[in-house]
Amino acid sequence: MSRYITILSTDIRTPANLLDIVNVIKSFNEILSWTVDLEDADNILRLVSTREMGEELVQRLGTSGGKATVLEVFDTLELA
Repeated sequence: MSRYITILSTDIRTPANLLDIVNVIKSFNEILSWTVDLEDADNILRLVSTREMGEELVQRLGTSGGKATVLEVFDTLELA
């Protein structure tokens, strides 16, 4: 099974921003795991999923008031 690692830059500044992102992430059954690096200047969101969904995630975050930009998408089959 292919897995995708998606790296996004986000606008997380407050706990409310993070909660908005968590709620959007929970709406995707394909997301297997995720982390947020708030120490990074770009507030990096890293997702592991069963399909490529970067742009769809960005769009859904936008409708919930969040902002994100896809920086990179890796297919783990390519990394093997």
